[in-house]
Amino acid sequence: MLKQILISTNNNLDKLIDITKQDIDDIKEANHDVLFERNQIKDKIVQEFISQKNQIDTILLKRSESGLSLENMLSNEESNLFDEFKLKLQNFHNIHKKFSKMALLVANFYNNLTNRVNQTEVDIGYKMSQRYSSNLSLKA
Repeated sequence: MLKQILISTNNNLDKLIDITKQDIDDIKEANHDVLFERNQIKDKIVQEFISQKNQIDTILLKRSESGLSLENMLSNEESNLFDEFKLKLQNFHNIHKKFSKMALLVANFYNNLTNRVNQTEVDIGYKMSQRYSSNLSLKA
């Protein structure tokens, strides 16, 4: 059972890595609509990953409660899958970190641009010296 969960978890990490690489390419090309559309797919995979991680934790906890030593808790194949899991998780972390930095830079750029546009008055030729005072007043 643990073997199948680890295989599935590693496959989900591969999917997340691929999607994040696509996200990086789309940020570079300003394809924001496509990027946002993939968020639902990523959210679903992340939820599966969390569920799988909880299943792995439960299995390992049961094995440790049964008195198995750490060396005997995993088969060679399971141990290899865990090693693969650690490598893929580290790879995903590095790629996602790059994506996060790029997304933050883009967000900061747009926020600064928006603030500048909102704070800058546009000169359309009206100056205070050209306005004339009016002594008209309205009475109800």
